[in-house]
Amino acid sequence: MQIACPKCSTAYQIAAQAIGASGRTVRCVRCQNVWYVPSPGIIPAAMEATASETADTVSHPASRQHVSPPESHRQPPPETSLRSRPPSADATPIAPTGDEASPEPDAGSPPDERIALSDISIPLTDAPPLAPEPGDGIEGAALDHTPEDIERVAERRRIRAAARRKNRRRMPLPFVIVFLLFVSGALIGLRKDIVRHVPQMASFYSKIGLPVNLRGLVFNDVKIGNETHDGVPVLVVEGVIASTVGIPVDVPRIRFSLRNPAGAEVYSWTAQPAQPVLEPGDTMPFRTRLASPPADGQDLQVRFFTKRDAAGSAP
Repeated sequence: MQIACPKCSTAYQIAAQAIGASGRTVRCVRCQNVWYVPSPGIIPAAMEATASETADTVSHPASRQHVSPPESHRQPPPETSLRSRPPSADATPIAPTGDEASPEPDAGSPPDERIALSDISIPLTDAPPLAPEPGDGIEGAALDHTPEDIERVAERRRIRAAARRKNRRRMPLPFVIVFLLFVSGALIGLRKDIVRHVPQMASFYSKIGLPVNLRGLVFNDVKIGNETHDGVPVLVVEGVIASTVGIPVDVPRIRFSLRNPAGAEVYSWTAQPAQPVLEPGDTMPFRTRLASPPADGQDLQVRFFTKRDAAGSAP
């Protein structure tokens, strides 16, 4: 059965056996109020008497003010029931407070039987919340309501923001692979245009085995010989210039340079080609002579004359 405190309306679920056949005085755990709980068997009888009185009133409305109900239908006041109950061994006497006046018992009547609800093993439906037991599955819910300090909240926000930035910067692996393949294909397929605009890239392509020839001309069968004329040593350089493109190509001057064992250039000279234009697929021989070459010149380089050479030789 369920009972409620008349003062603070706290509800309690209590077994009928705890009340007993004669009722019991109980005390609220929350507000310490004391009140009398009648036996569960008395409540239906009171309800039947009330229903009977209501039926008599409805059947004889004209005689409502003149006829009084018989004595047998009247319910005794709660004080009479309190004094007629036998005492109980587990009763807890409650001293009256200054706010509530308790009637003085008769000399021959037994004392009121009172017991605190905290002494009865009953489940409470509206009791104050208790601390959760370990392992009952609500520790996380209790921790969620714990207030956090500003430093902890700021740290968690910083970690989340860093994670979002990292995920934003991270690119999928397939996209990275496709991007690298595209860049590699562009560097190889457009290497002539790249070297034309960035001449420094020519050495890079030469190192990876993909030399770039912007002129469409190559030197073949380059030979170096030594001769003597009138007791003077003469260095002879000869070879063939070939066209590698399908269009006519202008043939610039040919530049020759001698380098010492340290790689430093010690002497250079130029020579004009036999013809200024070379048709597609054609070849053209060249030959040059240098009298009294430097003694420390051990390495010979043959290439075409460029604008950089012209700027370097200008006074």
